Amino acid sequence: MKRRTFLKSSLASAALTPVVLGNVMARPASPLKLLAQMSPLDVNDKILILIQLFGGNDGLNTIVPADDPNYYTLRPNIGIQKSSLINRGGPDGFYMNPGLAYGDKGGFASLFDEGQLAIVRGIGYTPPNLSHFRSTDIWLSGLNDSNPNDVLGTGWLGRFLEQQYPNFPAQLPTDPLAINFGGFSLALTSDKGRMGIEVANPSLQAGGLSATGDTMDANATGTRYATEYAFVQDIATRSNAYAGRVKDAYTSGKALLKGNYGSDTMGQQMASVAALIAGGLNTRVYVVGMGGFDTHVQQATPDGTGGGAQTNLLGQLADAVAQFQYDMLQLDDQGIKVSDRVLGFTVSEFGRRPHDNNSNGTDHGAASVQFVFGTQVNGGVFGHPPDLVNLDSNGDLTVEYDFRAVYETLLTDWFGMALPDAQTVLENQNDLPNSLVGLIKTAGVSAGKTIVQPSLSIYPNPMASSAILSVQVPNEGYTEINMVSMDGRTNAPIARIYHAGSYSIPFSTELPSGAYLLVMRTSGGSISKLVEVIK
Repeated sequence: MKRRTFLKSSLASAALTPVVLGNVMARPASPLKLLAQMSPLDVNDKILILIQLFGGNDGLNTIVPADDPNYYTLRPNIGIQKSSLINRGGPDGFYMNPGLAYGDKGGFASLFDEGQLAIVRGIGYTPPNLSHFRSTDIWLSGLNDSNPNDVLGTGWLGRFLEQQYPNFPAQLPTDPLAINFGGFSLALTSDKGRMGIEVANPSLQAGGLSATGDTMDANATGTRYATEYAFVQDIATRSNAYAGRVKDAYTSGKALLKGNYGSDTMGQQMASVAALIAGGLNTRVYVVGMGGFDTHVQQATPDGTGGGAQTNLLGQLADAVAQFQYDMLQLDDQGIKVSDRVLGFTVSEFGRRPHDNNSNGTDHGAASVQFVFGTQVNGGVFGHPPDLVNLDSNGDLTVEYDFRAVYETLLTDWFGMALPDAQTVLENQNDLPNSLVGLIKTAGVSAGKTIVQPSLSIYPNPMASSAILSVQVPNEGYTEINMVSMDGRTNAPIARIYHAGSYSIPFSTELPSGAYLLVMRTSGGSISKLVEVIK
């Protein structure tokens, strides 16, 4: 495991306590002493699970507009008859593929009934790119760029983690910030390299962890980078930094699970994620996936019963997620409060053509369906039934929701980022859409009651002598903002009574170069950010 496999982090144990790698003890240089007083996830302990459906899932046979006769006209061979579908929408044409109710927990159908599933129809981007490779890179990078000459080298979650943990590589985390099952995703890549680790075997019972090593830049000799690289490489070659911690969490967490997971890859991956969460691993992002959605042939059976490859795949997906959600809730009953901390969502590079082909399948298309699940999701359907008459110039479904609107919502309403910071993560694209309001309960819609949480961001970060603070105050009252130095002294305090609302506050400091902690305390709670000063 080489330098870029290690992650930046504000974990307390990485700041002050030696990191044990095998029998070798190592301590990162120049730790922030104050961080040793903080819980590793003191500010935001939210967990996000990205489920990638490789190949392009057909949204039209996933959430089926069976009340629209054009559906059966376009799909005479693979249209699923109403009698085989799961009716959850009545007259507005909302029907589920029968696979979405598979399993003893009722799959997605039960999660929808329980308010734990949101369905986003018409998800995609314009203009669509129908190449598996480029479209996958667009979704994982969070950048709508079909120009083949532009390299999409970083992912939106990698950039998020990079922004949240700017002190890498001076501080090494106790737990990985992200875990990717079965390969490494572009979504988790940043300018500093990979922001997570790969798990080769979803059961974690054999094989341990694998880390594809990056190499040191050829022109780095004699630089601080080379010194840091040598430090990390030295300890990494003696031991796999996270294997013991991850396997211990898995072993202890697995004993607490009660879900009846399938033996398929998706079921085992979700079981492993559930075990790691139950075992107390402080990992922020998990990436899992399943293939087979490139359904040019035998997507569905021509008898209209909904059989075929896609239904079976959707059954594996829905059952695995339903078992996972069951475990999150039963862990609550055991006193391990995790269900409200976990949210998951699906991505697939594109949908399929509205009309079927001559092989009981469909070809590459545009808009599709996305699922978002968790106890903090506002369950329901977002978007209208697909317009099967007014197709785009290529004969594909039109996009209602740009996929980046969901990403922005996850960054702001789930992870608590200020909007300017979230837009920076998404690289301030000119056509960046607005957030998908109301998708997540903490976004402000919960039983008709507005929920506002304190938020704090600083731009630019790193900063020189001046910056702008973006602050959200949940309730009127006394608010204090301090910059805390390495030795625990406070500098440049802001203290006054603010009304509830959002503020942009000019901020300046004469502090020398180094890492600091920006702390805001309000009547609604406290929040902190790591800030780097460069003079």
